[in-house]
Amino acid sequence: CYADRSFFPLRLEISACNIIFNITPVDCIDVIIHASKSIIKMFSAKMAKGPICVTGGSGFLASWVVKILLEKGYKVHATTRKMEKALFLKKLDGATDDNLKIFDGCDFSIADSFDRSIEGCYAVIHCASPFFNVGGTRENLVDPAVAGTEIVLGACRKLGVERVTLTASSACVIVDYGTKAAASESGNHVYTNLDFSPSEILEEKKNYYSLSKLYAERRAWELSKEEGCPYKLCILNPSLIWGPMLKGQTHLNTSSAAIVQYMDGSHKKIQNGVRCVVDVRDVAEAHIIPIEKDIGWGKRFLLFGGAPHFKETSQYIKEALESNGSDIAKELAANVPTEVDEALQPTVMGPPADKPMLFDVEETETVLGIQFRSVKEMVTACVNDLLANGFTGYNQYDTKKL
Repeated sequence: CYADRSFFPLRLEISACNIIFNITPVDCIDVIIHASKSIIKMFSAKMAKGPICVTGGSGFLASWVVKILLEKGYKVHATTRKMEKALFLKKLDGATDDNLKIFDGCDFSIADSFDRSIEGCYAVIHCASPFFNVGGTRENLVDPAVAGTEIVLGACRKLGVERVTLTASSACVIVDYGTKAAASESGNHVYTNLDFSPSEILEEKKNYYSLSKLYAERRAWELSKEEGCPYKLCILNPSLIWGPMLKGQTHLNTSSAAIVQYMDGSHKKIQNGVRCVVDVRDVAEAHIIPIEKDIGWGKRFLLFGGAPHFKETSQYIKEALESNGSDIAKELAANVPTEVDEALQPTVMGPPADKPMLFDVEETETVLGIQFRSVKEMVTACVNDLLANGFTGYNQYDTKKL
């Protein structure tokens, strides 16, 4: 029978059913037939709507979106700039030439390069975006992010896509250099989906990464409200994304690299600050739920699973390495620092580092039904999969591969 997340084998022990529920073998057969019809009907409905396009399909988050969509029975179009980066998707459980098509050459610098991947799709999950470039500038961060949003959403409009979910970032929400906390009578601020990072401060600080996220989200909302727009839009604002990495990932992603820095000895002391984090599986589900359940349109949702101090995070990293059992894990566990740096982390996201990060994700939990995984669970899963994929040193982090 079909469940919301996956399929489970239908096992009916006829004698047990007869004893416990007082039903006959004929009744059991009727149940099987009814369940089979429900499965066929649900699959037929999904296929009739057309495929779902996932941009940036080879990325840490998008690859999980692809995986979950395939498990749910959808046909998927995954975009990538280079085919070799996305070939591991073909090894996902249930992936076939019929239900997974990979489109390469999809580039924010090339107009109409996403058209062929989006054509025929009834929904698009837009995850692709520049994350970080060394020496980030307006030209290599802000401009590509906004242009990419325009290219993808322009294709959605032109090709009659019905539903779009889009990955924004907590950088659109909490990067205010402590100004909101300072302005509050309580000395702190509770962040909600109504908060936006102040563009004037980001411009003053030349924080082009946060500006790229903020302006891309702003442009997405503008395009969705234009006359004749055929699609409904929902925007997700995740914090730093941790959690398990799919087998075969070709590159170390930026968010997971933050954990590697504690594994390989890059950090001699524990950073004295907090960081909002969330599990990649929760973020992936949050991108699919609006499309699948037809909810949340016209809204933005915060995806924050927790805001641990780095001392808590480093402890989970050390515990995960020690329990892994491999020789390399034992060596890496010795690198994890135990002393907290006296100097506080600079105040960029949220309040000063000596104050707790406060946020409200009630609407995310209520509307989307997301129950966020714990920080320990996401860190443990991340560490184990970094080891499994051979990512054990920060020197493996290469922005040219992103």
